Amino acid sequence: MTRQWDERFTALLTSVLPAGARTAPVPPDLDLKKAGLDSLATIELLVSLEDEYGVEIPESALTSATFATPAALWQVLQEQGARPAALPSAA
Repeated sequence: MTRQWDERFTALLTSVLPAGARTAPVPPDLDLKKAGLDSLATIELLVSLEDEYGVEIPESALTSATFATPAALWQVLQEQGARPAALPSAA
């Protein structure tokens, strides 16, 4: 499975994880709960992602499955209209 999100997503995700769980690159199948994503960090991450990407994750998607892995979370963001930032063009 390849990572398809941008660095903004990675930065926001890793900012709420304990220092020992911050890996680069973030594996798409990382178990976020085992990595230390607790309920307070989940709320912080949710607000940050909605603000950064200008989307609103519906209440129906606020499940443990959504926040299980980076890939699952990015999929839900994409379903709400989030897209990776465009890569700068080579000059």
